[in-house]
Amino acid sequence: MQACRTLVVAAASRHGGTCEIADRLASTLSSGLPMGWNVVRADLSNLRAFDDADAVVLGSAIYFGHWMHSAARAIKYLKDAPLFDLWLFSTGPISEVDSENAQVISADALVATGQAVEHKVFGGRLDTSHLNWVERVAVNAVHALPGDHRDWDQVDEWARHIAGQLLVVPDRAAS
Repeated sequence: MQACRTLVVAAASRHGGTCEIADRLASTLSSGLPMGWNVVRADLSNLRAFDDADAVVLGSAIYFGHWMHSAARAIKYLKDAPLFDLWLFSTGPISEVDSENAQVISADALVATGQAVEHKVFGGRLDTSHLNWVERVAVNAVHALPGDHRDWDQVDEWARHIAGQLLVVPDRAAS
């Protein structure tokens, strides 16, 4: 019998849209992984949730061109953790200018150095009625488009992709 393995899904979100993506990823991964896998939807306020993880999916909303502080803190914490598989996702402003969408993402560097398996960028949800004046200035500066730009089929597809990759990863405890 295979030992129980743990996948932790966590995200930083200022207005809730990115956490809703993390919720959806966790749900799809739970249904896509066989018995023996425990999918935990963790809060970033307790980084110890990562301590016994065999794999992690970590995401963040992009604010002012960067990951949110709690997600960046989680990345630093995970760099000192025992080796496991790490997938990253970002949700950012959807701009009318494609090059601006690409420029706001820095998590690709972790993939390039082998510290993460993959980095996926999803459209976010932007409701300007919930923004303070500083956020409104930033949104205008990057030409971000208001509305819900999350593609749930794309989120589900990526979760199934991760599940497929996890099914071929040997259990480190058995090694």
